[in-house]
Amino acid sequence: MAKKPLQSKSDRSDPKMNKTLAVRTVLKKKPTAKAAEIAAMVKKEYGHSVSPNLVYMVKTKSNMAADGRPRVAHPTSNGTPMTTAAMWVDAIKAARQLLQLTGSVPNAIAILKAVEG
Repeated sequence: MAKKPLQSKSDRSDPKMNKTLAVRTVLKKKPTAKAAEIAAMVKKEYGHSVSPNLVYMVKTKSNMAADGRPRVAHPTSNGTPMTTAAMWVDAIKAARQLLQLTGSVPNAIAILKAVEG
């Protein structure tokens, strides 16, 4: 007989049941407040006892998500990511040819920057 799915007592979308969500909600209201102030506001509004370390962790995670670093493969000039080994080999051959034509890496970089932007 199959196991019954666990019935969770918490609702992940309710800040009164989820400490991290409560911290995120308070941080949206007061993004410049200090960690101790955020912890006090969470205690007052939602009844959760949170440490300043949890506040720092939530802030760090949210900053990591919004830091602007690309999370996917860089697209090539035609808009498709280099997903196969053959595409990488072709790109390496083209790079080698560019280096031979320009004579040095700094010259190749200067040309690529000029073409890019």
